[in-house]
This record gives sequence, C-alpha cells and structure tokens, in this order.
Amino acid sequence: MPEIFLHLDGQQTGPYQPAQLRQFLAEGRVTGQTPAWYQGLAAWSTVAQVLAAFPPAGLPPGAPPPPPPVPAKKGMPGWQIALIIIGAGFMGIFVLSCLAGVALGPITAGIEKAKESASMQQARAIDLMMYTYALDHNGAYPDGATSTEVFQKLLDEKYASDPSIFYSAMEGKTKPTSNKLSAENVCFDVTSGVGSDSPGRLPVVFSTGYVMSYSADTPVTREPGAPTAVRGMAVGYKDNSARFWIIRPDGTVPQVIPASFDPGTKTYRQLKP
Repeated sequence: MPEIFLHLDGQQTGPYQPAQLRQFLAEGRVTGQTPAWYQGLAAWSTVAQVLAAFPPAGLPPGAPPPPPPVPAKKGMPGWQIALIIIGAGFMGIFVLSCLAGVALGPITAGIEKAKESASMQQARAIDLMMYTYALDHNGAYPDGATSTEVFQKLLDEKYASDPSIFYSAMEGKTKPTSNKLSAENVCFDVTSGVGSDSPGRLPVVFSTGYVMSYSADTPVTREPGAPTAVRGMAVGYKDNSARFWIIRPDGTVPQVIPASFDPGTKTYRQLKP
C-alpha cells in the first residue's frame, strides 16, 4: 500500500494508509477535495482520486469494509457461543432481549438505525464515484435522462464495480443480476446539471421516492404511495458529505438544503430511475 501525504491548513502531514484516509473522511477531518499525494504521482491529487485508485478489495470506492467474522472455538459450550453472538451486533441484541424477556421496541429501533446508516453509506459511495468521474471529465458530473442512465455510465466506465450499490430492498425493486441496470434495480435519484462551480451543499444523489425542491425555503416532500426501505432519505452532497434525514409525520423532510444554499443562475433537475 502507498504512503499517502495530505496538505492540511498549509502544512504537509503524513504518511497515511488508504484505510486511515477513509476513516478521516467518515469523521469529517478531510473532504474528497483535500490535496493528497503518494510516491509515483507527478503532481498533487485529491483524497477522492487517491482512494478511487486504492479501493478495498471487492468493494466499490467509498463503501465501508464489512465487519470481521466472529470466530467460534471448537468444543466451546453453547452458552459461551451465545455470549459471543450477543456481543457481535444487532442479532446478538435480539437473542439477549428474547432470553431476558425485554420488549422488542429498542431492538427494532436499532435495526432501523442500522438500515439508515447503510443507506447513507450507499449514497456517500455513489457520490464519491460521481465526484471521481467529474475529476476525469473536466468537472462535469455524469448526466442523462434518468438516474438509471447516469449509474449505467458509472458501471460502463468502471467507476462502479458492483451494480448492487444502486439497489436497496423495497417494494417494486429487484436486485440487479448483471451490469446492465434497469429502473427496477435503482433506488436513488440524481441531480442533473451538477458542475465544478455548484455549491458544496447541493444534493447530488438521494433516496428515490421524494420530490427535491432545490430551494432552502421549500421542504422536500414524500411522493404519495412511493415505496421505501427506510424511514427517511439518504443524501450525498457535492462536498462529499452524506446525511440521513428522517421523514416527519406530515410527509416532509426538513433542512435537506441549508438556509445558506444559493444556486446562483443554475437550474437543477431531478432525475428518477
């Protein structure tokens, strides 16, 4: 793995490994546009471009690595195996709650939070793929008539390696079985017209089933009857950050676009699958 150096606050720092940069990105300590360099580059690049060159094995750029498996020792008593499973995650919490007779409300909430986090990480990963595409195309983000067409470009040009990154389990959607996407495989919308001069807090990719206003004064609304896999929408922004917004009882999602957002003279259009 390369030794990567960063340029932060006027100073060079490092070296770091790609895994450390992904952690910094998740914590907000750097952005995808933070200058980065490693031996072999002729000039300074960016964190997003460097991470795109060194993705985790078997994962699309920006996707979080899976947790390590929990080992079970041969001959270990069943109660010890149960304790290991309990400590492993949400399934363990479910087992413990059943044994103790605890109400399932907190467990359900925990499972929902896990699904929301996964949806947000998907939006972040797709956002980084589109950003990397723009770096290679003079700042122009991939565009098309639909979000399916946009994502197909990412697959065809090898910015995405797994078509399942665009899919979430929901009514009316099916997991892709090949690199040829259809609308039924896609669960995210895209903003058309994004460029290098677009505001950083512009939503670039977000969960489908909502109406994006592109205005700080107008809340995002849920499309009546639209299927959903989670209780809100995941949004990936142009500054390479991501956020999950929980829908309110009135069917709107607040603060998706901050009050300081200024589209200038640009007009943005929402592309659905």
